[in-house]
Amino acid sequence: MSFHRVAGLSLAVFALLGAGYSHAQDATCKLKYPIVLSHHWSMSKVCSDSAPATGVASCMQTLNYETQCAIKGQDAQGKPTCSRWQVAADEEDLPPRNRNVVEPDLTRDVRQYHRYFSLAIVKRLRETCGNAVYLADKPAFASYEARARSLRNTVQQALAAEHADKVILIGVSQGVQDARYMAALLPVDDADASRGRMKDEVAAIVSLAGEDTGSESSSIALDLAFLLNGGQWADSSKVGFKDSDVLDVYWQRPTATGTALVLGEKCKGQAECDTTAADRFRWSMRSLFDLSVRHMKPPTVQVGLSSPSNWETLRQFVQAPTASWAEEIPATLESNNGIRYLNYAGRIVNWNASWGDVFSRDFLLFSAISLSDGANDVHVSVKRQRFANTAANFENVKTLQGPLWSRGYHHLFYTGRNDKLYVPAPDSREAAPYNGDTADFYQQVARDLKARGF
Repeated sequence: MSFHRVAGLSLAVFALLGAGYSHAQDATCKLKYPIVLSHHWSMSKVCSDSAPATGVASCMQTLNYETQCAIKGQDAQGKPTCSRWQVAADEEDLPPRNRNVVEPDLTRDVRQYHRYFSLAIVKRLRETCGNAVYLADKPAFASYEARARSLRNTVQQALAAEHADKVILIGVSQGVQDARYMAALLPVDDADASRGRMKDEVAAIVSLAGEDTGSESSSIALDLAFLLNGGQWADSSKVGFKDSDVLDVYWQRPTATGTALVLGEKCKGQAECDTTAADRFRWSMRSLFDLSVRHMKPPTVQVGLSSPSNWETLRQFVQAPTASWAEEIPATLESNNGIRYLNYAGRIVNWNASWGDVFSRDFLLFSAISLSDGANDVHVSVKRQRFANTAANFENVKTLQGPLWSRGYHHLFYTGRNDKLYVPAPDSREAAPYNGDTADFYQQVARDLKARGF
């Protein structure tokens, strides 16, 4: 079994509602502050090698053939074929980008990868609501610290360009924890403490399917890796890790002797600024470590991978400074700290065949999490998406699920990606005002923020 399957159980495992809204200018969703969108973990191919060739989940059915097929052809029966799928031309400037905004000499070719947020989401917030919108382009596989430092660059870009004093952060999945880490721990400038803390530059953090107390799917991926490698974490071959699976997502920087593969802009230390295959494996495992339930909310009963000795061995291998989120970010750092935290969760009600059959990775994850932690969106249970902090500045706003006969809301709904797959049919959506598609949902989130004084 390859690492691409084990850790997601692939590296793309994590990789994500008011119908009839007018798309004319809408003052009810125009906010005081610029919006920064903070994306999820991983990067995923527009059409993966494992996608079925035919059927409702095939790329021919779920993707726009005219705009997303770069190399068209025909089979022996005269039916259209595609030998290269990539994002539409008008989405190429959205992250993940081919050129780094902060350091333009960092480049890569990610035209064959899904954008983190769909063009429809960005246009709705910008053009319909009239908001300034900036999109982070963080490392796909990295620690909260590395991803938060990259997010800080985008926040500072937004503040400078809009002459604003604060931003509103909207995160999806791990993008939520990156935003919380940045606001709770990072200074404005690592070299100049007098410039203050990032928490003073954030008005609100919105969580969309965030892993407040950890992602069960990350924990399952770590458990499988542990079983395969017997706890010998430094041996990537034991879990079938293929460096070729992750090479595309790393930035390339020209050097005097060739090219360096770089984790992210303004890299820190040799392991980030010129990554080796061993570094890339460790970053991938660090991502799973940070997202896991054992890190975000250690269980009371610790067995297997969660046992203290095994966990400490893994912590040392991935070079995590602490064993748990609470050690890094005590609840007191976020409670009534001047930032409003708003949460939106989602759950699947009935499995949809277009997401995969009963032997598919996603169905097995959905079933395993259902048995252990109840209702979930295929990667995270509802109870772990919802904020546990009961301080006055934390609010669980809405759990999207739809009626009993509906399929509910998949984790990838919040990205706007593959709307044909992940947006419920109009008669199976959440009640108004959350009964639209993904772009409608983001517009409603902005309305909710406006109603709360933002």
